[in-house]
Amino acid sequence: MTERIEIEFVPDTWRKALDLYMAEHAHGMNGYMLSRLHFERLMRLYAMTDPELGLLGITRQEIVPYVLGDTLAA
Repeated sequence: MTERIEIEFVPDTWRKALDLYMAEHAHGMNGYMLSRLHFERLMRLYAMTDPELGLLGITRQEIVPYVLGDTLAA
């Protein structure tokens, strides 16, 4: 039996947004380790459409603070 694998490609704008947020809020912290902890959640949100994000009450620009808000103070 063959399993179906679904792959979605997400624009690379998420990386720039994450790097900027980490530079502004993760002073002295290991940004790589923090981003790895939240990578899957970031990718799932960036794969959503703008209307889907709207249902969560966030915009595309608010994804990184939304995901890392429980870890880093805004």
